[in-house]
Amino acid sequence: MTTATRNRAGHEPAPVPAVAGYRSGFDTAQRWLALLGVVLCALQIGFAALGFWGAQAAGGGEDATRAAFAPHGELGTVLGYLALLVLVTGLLARSGWKSWVIPLVLAVLLFAVQGMLVGLGFEVSRWFGFVHALSGTVITAGFVWLMLDRFRAPLR
Repeated sequence: MTTATRNRAGHEPAPVPAVAGYRSGFDTAQRWLALLGVVLCALQIGFAALGFWGAQAAGGGEDATRAAFAPHGELGTVLGYLALLVLVTGLLARSGWKSWVIPLVLAVLLFAVQGMLVGLGFEVSRWFGFVHALSGTVITAGFVWLMLDRFRAPLR
């Protein structure tokens, strides 16, 4: 199935294969879900700062620190499920390798790596908290990259 239109000179351009409607719909959904991920990542950075200040104000005990970072942790869980949803929409859209590889990496980072780094940060060394922040930066970059890719080259 191809679509073609005539240009001003009356010549027909090379036919462009049409994409099934459901694929472009899932591509559009993935585009907007990736944008939502970018917005939530920005909010996540704010919650991390709020948690840091709350932990400092509470004296720095482990229970107080965990309580101060509770909104940050809850939003991290939401981001993990969002990454899974973006992965499913990317697989259904079949718009290229980036549409499923990036969300897969994001889901692994959000569900497996981030929680482990938090635990190691409390139990072993604060440096694992630093690596947690670096991993969060990679997650944010992944949502931004996917969003830009889907807005620049959407399926039609």
